[in-house]
Amino acid sequence: MKKRDFIFALNCILSVLSVAFAAQIAVIVADPQFSGHINQIAPVFGVAFGIVWLGGMRYLPAVFIGALLPALFAEENLLMILSVPIATVTASALSLRILESLHVRFNMERIRDALLILFMGIILSTCFGAVVESVFQCRSTGGIHWNDFKALFLTNWLAAAVGSIIITPFILTWADRSGFKLVGRQFIEVGLWLIVLSAFGLVTFQNWAPTDVLFYPMELAIFPIMAWSAIRFGLRGASAGVFVLALLAVWSLIPIFSAESTSISQSPTNVWIFVGIVSITSICLAAVMTELRHREAQISENERRLSAFTGALPDIAFVFSREGMIVDVFSANFAVMSTHRITNTERVIGKPLAAVFDANACRDFLATISESLDSNSVETLEYCLESVDVGEHWFEARVSPMSTGEQQADCVVWVAYNISTRKAAEAAIKQRDVVLNATARANHALLTTVDFDNAIDLAMREVGIAMNIERSFVFEITGGSSESYHTFNPRFEWLKNDSYQSILEHRSLQDAPFEDFFPGWYEELMQGGIIQTIGATDGHLDSKVFQELESESLLVIPMWIGGRLYGFFAMDYCSEQHQWNECEIDAARVLASSIGGLILMQEREEELRIARDQSDSASVAKGEFLAMMSHEIRTPMNAIIGYTDLMFQTNLDDVQSEQASIIKRSGKALMNLINNILDYSKIETHKMLLESIEFDLEQIMCEALEYVLPDAKEKKLQIDYELGDGVSEIYMGDPHRIRQILMNLTSNAVKFTNEGCVLMSVSLDQAKSIDGIDMLHFEVQDSGCGIAKDKFDQLFKAFTQVDSSTTRKFGGTGLGLVICKRLVERMNGEIWVESAVNAGSCFQFTIPLPRLKQLNVNYPASVVRKEMGSEYAEQIQADFAHEHPLRLLICEDDEDNRWGIKSLLELLGYEPQVAQDGVQAIELMNREVFDVILMDVRLPGQSGIEFTQAIRSGKFKQQDAQQYIIAVTAFAMNEDRTKCLAAGMNDYLSKPVEVAKLKDALIRAHHALIS
Repeated sequence: MKKRDFIFALNCILSVLSVAFAAQIAVIVADPQFSGHINQIAPVFGVAFGIVWLGGMRYLPAVFIGALLPALFAEENLLMILSVPIATVTASALSLRILESLHVRFNMERIRDALLILFMGIILSTCFGAVVESVFQCRSTGGIHWNDFKALFLTNWLAAAVGSIIITPFILTWADRSGFKLVGRQFIEVGLWLIVLSAFGLVTFQNWAPTDVLFYPMELAIFPIMAWSAIRFGLRGASAGVFVLALLAVWSLIPIFSAESTSISQSPTNVWIFVGIVSITSICLAAVMTELRHREAQISENERRLSAFTGALPDIAFVFSREGMIVDVFSANFAVMSTHRITNTERVIGKPLAAVFDANACRDFLATISESLDSNSVETLEYCLESVDVGEHWFEARVSPMSTGEQQADCVVWVAYNISTRKAAEAAIKQRDVVLNATARANHALLTTVDFDNAIDLAMREVGIAMNIERSFVFEITGGSSESYHTFNPRFEWLKNDSYQSILEHRSLQDAPFEDFFPGWYEELMQGGIIQTIGATDGHLDSKVFQELESESLLVIPMWIGGRLYGFFAMDYCSEQHQWNECEIDAARVLASSIGGLILMQEREEELRIARDQSDSASVAKGEFLAMMSHEIRTPMNAIIGYTDLMFQTNLDDVQSEQASIIKRSGKALMNLINNILDYSKIETHKMLLESIEFDLEQIMCEALEYVLPDAKEKKLQIDYELGDGVSEIYMGDPHRIRQILMNLTSNAVKFTNEGCVLMSVSLDQAKSIDGIDMLHFEVQDSGCGIAKDKFDQLFKAFTQVDSSTTRKFGGTGLGLVICKRLVERMNGEIWVESAVNAGSCFQFTIPLPRLKQLNVNYPASVVRKEMGSEYAEQIQADFAHEHPLRLLICEDDEDNRWGIKSLLELLGYEPQVAQDGVQAIELMNREVFDVILMDVRLPGQSGIEFTQAIRSGKFKQQDAQQYIIAVTAFAMNEDRTKCLAAGMNDYLSKPVEVAKLKDALIRAHHALIS
């Protein structure tokens, strides 16, 4: 069994015995009116109430059993036996619920609790219990009739109520461990009181109500004796006195040691009513006195707390009247009192505010007092008082209205707290924020200001103004860290105004010996230390330096740039001494680091500029070299390919025809290589510009296929193209670069396809086409050898092919796809490949192109569009000149090229004139009129561009300023074409001149002249 259960069981046994004993007393004191069946006093209710109230409902069974035990030994019927136990249990449960609902404390230390316990918990509950008991007794067969119910009920109620009033307070008060305890001489006092009470009680009850009660008012003497116990000994004394009186009454009424009881002339009921009245009076008086003592103790405790609180106040408290009179002062801090101009609190009480504080403070005080009283709320005021020792002291006052009695508040409690430290912290935080903002602005100036010196000046100005310093400067230290001799030079400086000495203009500080001016500084700066100097006697500087710098307080921050000590950043006060705080040091660190970063950036920029200039020079030299090499190669290649075309017009046998074809293919391959190298060079140097002109998309596709047509025929491959639904005919863009992309892709397709077909197609991606801009999806699909997926990432790398065997078997430089990728990306497009080994490849790319409604320039139909799959483009028709009659002049300085072009034109049916420079061309133009001039750009003396500009400007008055001129040049780069057209030339042909392109140019010239 657990200890808790054991204790509960023991308490239950004690409860049963206690209730049984009380019930037996009630049986002994029976009312003779009802033949000894009914009790004159029932202490069993009082014991039951005490047990249930203190222990709870769980003790009700013990109460029932205890009340039942005495009745079991009486010769009564069942209802009579159960009347008292059931009434006791019912009344106990009811009283507990009533008192719990009223939140009563059972120690009765408040008069409220005592009254509720006596009247609600006892008198009312016993009334209900008496009803239950009386009903059971009338229903029994014990001889009590219903006619006697009223008398029976009143007797039972009185017995239960008086018994409870006597016993229950005794149990409750003596069960409370915090009750009154006797100490010292109080034992003697209690003993005397008990003797007096017993004596008067015996006399009173032994002589109760004789013939003439007025002659013997002895019962009145009991009241002062009980009042004395209630006042002196509290609830325990009062309840104990009542209990003693009850015992004396029982002693007198019941024959215990004698055969007969005391004879009284009145009913015993009056005795118990008297005892009940004495009990109620004593308990209530004791409760009142106990509550008063508690209140007095609480008041005393509050006074002690208030005294301790006011003594522990770090600051000061006042009581002010509405009129501004000082009612009271509380303070244990003499320094705060002195700040408030108070030397003795007693001397200022009763004086007006004006007698202590200045006019401004009085005005603020009175306004705050009035506002607090009028609004009946707590108000706050921050005020400042001057002190001769420290200076300003800041206080925060909390002002609360204070009423006196039931009247409206006419005074305020003024509690003031010293907030000088907080104000100083707020000022420091505010200054820190100002410095941080200035540092941020300084960094912004360093990052955004273009001029280097101006950026540093702005940065130092921002921080200098925020920190209120008078000068800041940057010194550069020269000489390595391992050297023992160093010099320094001022690099940058900021002055608050012109009244302070300039460091930059001080000659003695130019290339000055660092160790002489700043002994020991170099080692300290090398260790990252910060140097602070205050006053001329500071050990960090000698008097010479102070004479030179005129500095009172100096802060020095080392500046590290690229891992080396560059110098130091310093700021100082010239007119006063200053103690540098952590915020200022941090701001100086940040500014020094930022300036150092800018200096490092400027040094790096200078290095990068030099490297860039060298790189640009190398790129320009490379570009010029490539352009010159291109020109020098194209010039003889023009003759080679041109004369090869002429050879095809002669009677060649099969071997000779094959050899001529090899010569031409090799020449084209060489030209393609040169073009790729030039394009890649321009792309890498970001010099490639895209055109935006109108062009025929289908013609561009046909021209790209035309380029690979001979190789495809040789391999017997089927070549075709498709235009998807919705694809427009005319777009705006760079046709030359789109053609170049398609040529590279189809060339690769033909190169790596031995049998099958090559298909070029274009479709419209509707989902990505918006606002008149079509997203075109190009595909070049072949049935060749295919590419493994793990090789895809190598396809678009410069000078890279899938493997070395590709180069050995098929040749090439690996630039074609790289150029395609860069061109597509320049056009805001995307390129990719889908392929598998032995399953062919499909190269795809998408580019956005603006759609045009109609073609503004009439382009002639492409040769390939006229006859796909034939060698029409390579044929020279003798009747071509008849269809497109033109008077032609060739201006070419190279004799081979000059006669090669002349021969081609003659085979076409023309009779061209030739000139080797501009002078001969003018002479020929003066003799006859030419429809078209085929102009070389690189002519001896005056270039072709200069010659064209002279014609357009009207320098040759006899010549037509609108003369149609076609540039025929070995300068084949796109910018060369742009230069020629910008100079006024009408068309452009790059060397080597191909028959098809020559014929197209002549067709365009003829159409332009006849229009």
